[in-house]
Amino acid sequence: MIKNLIIPLLAASVLSASADEAQKAKLLEIGKANFATCMACHGADGQGLAVGDKKMAPSLAGSSIATGDPAVFALSVLKGIQKDPANLEILGVMAPLEMALDDEKLAGVMTYVRNSFGNSASVVTPEDAKKFREQFKDIKAPVLRADLAKTAAAK
Repeated sequence: MIKNLIIPLLAASVLSASADEAQKAKLLEIGKANFATCMACHGADGQGLAVGDKKMAPSLAGSSIATGDPAVFALSVLKGIQKDPANLEILGVMAPLEMALDDEKLAGVMTYVRNSFGNSASVVTPEDAKKFREQFKDIKAPVLRADLAKTAAAK
């Protein structure tokens, strides 16, 4: 009797895990292909493209923005980040990518960054990306890093 209950539960669990891994693999593939846009500033290795002793963009390796709350990361990717005049180490600005990335590509890039360069974080699904796009639709300009901290604190 118990055997008849356990085997279907185990099978369902294996199938679910297999589907999750397949979705993650697909998102990683999409993300890697679309990360090319990000490489211009973050570099192919995610360490931030060096310009002399400064960088165009911060490292994505171990980034609390990239690996923390996915909504905060989505806000930065969708709307971009303004230049912080107090930070002279980073030369560039984060360009808003909401028009360049549909929900699947946004989810892919976020999942790729969150699981590359030594990072390990949860998958972002296209459904999550759609939710984030809706959540931040009224923001019309790149945000300040302080806005990202406020978004994280509000959660």
